[in-house]
Amino acid sequence: MSRLVTRDFLSATFTGFKGLYDKSFAQTEPLYPKISTVVESTSDKESYNWLGSVPSMRQWTDERIPGALRTNSYDVENQKYEATIEVDRETFEDDKLGQIKPRIEELAVRAATHPDELVIGLLNDGFASACYDGQFFFDTDHAEGLSGTQSNKLAVALSSANLETAVETMLAFKDDQGKPLGIMPDTLVVGPENYFDARQILNSVSIVLAGSSDIEKPGGNPLSGMLDLHVSPHVDSGKWFVLATKYPVRPTLFQWRIKPEFTAVTDPSDEYVFSTDTFKYGVRSRCGAGYGLWQMAVGSTG
Repeated sequence: MSRLVTRDFLSATFTGFKGLYDKSFAQTEPLYPKISTVVESTSDKESYNWLGSVPSMRQWTDERIPGALRTNSYDVENQKYEATIEVDRETFEDDKLGQIKPRIEELAVRAATHPDELVIGLLNDGFASACYDGQFFFDTDHAEGLSGTQSNKLAVALSSANLETAVETMLAFKDDQGKPLGIMPDTLVVGPENYFDARQILNSVSIVLAGSSDIEKPGGNPLSGMLDLHVSPHVDSGKWFVLATKYPVRPTLFQWRIKPEFTAVTDPSDEYVFSTDTFKYGVRSRCGAGYGLWQMAVGSTG
């Protein structure tokens, strides 16, 4: 039975689709809030000149000695993004709304997880992209004040021994006064090809040593349950990242200027609708991503 597609019908349908979109968006659990400091942006770009070491506590014997934040110029620009689907008018006339609903839900999931692609892309590119101190985010010669030369870059495959090295590396980082920061990593991010190896490393009671045969190391696995594991299809082949995500400033920054908005072009008098006999449903957002503190991350190219 054919349905009469009127403005009122299209308006009601949009309301229903928006509700479906909002529900699916809210139910999606992206990765980026776990590994990024999320900021509400109020301009076309944001400046993060405050990135750097915060002074340690000292005994107060005479008067306060302000420790000036090291000035670093680091800006993150907001970019505009969209995703759009087209639906022909016959789909509505033939009462096949059930075919559209999964596409609307998928659109919501894609919008909710799009920031994951951006922040994981930053980690992938961190071996050749600069952060607030002017060095590559993952580099072998970070230095601030009295910290000495410090490296958060590895070039080894994922294994128990190499993961222990990454953890110990982060634990040893110092601030610009040469004092230990005491940063404790809590997260491991890998790509699909490292997923089961990572599960074995983090969940096994004993360590499986690399070699021609599997050998269990006596004394148990010190990495068991230590790090939360996240797998992302956006991680480049072979790369893996150890992160500290429970601190006020995280390894990456993500800023929302305009959160994903669900919109539609369905007015029958619209020139596009009139000419093509199709309707558009889409999402638009404005956002940006950048590097936080390199001390919160150790990365390996595999």
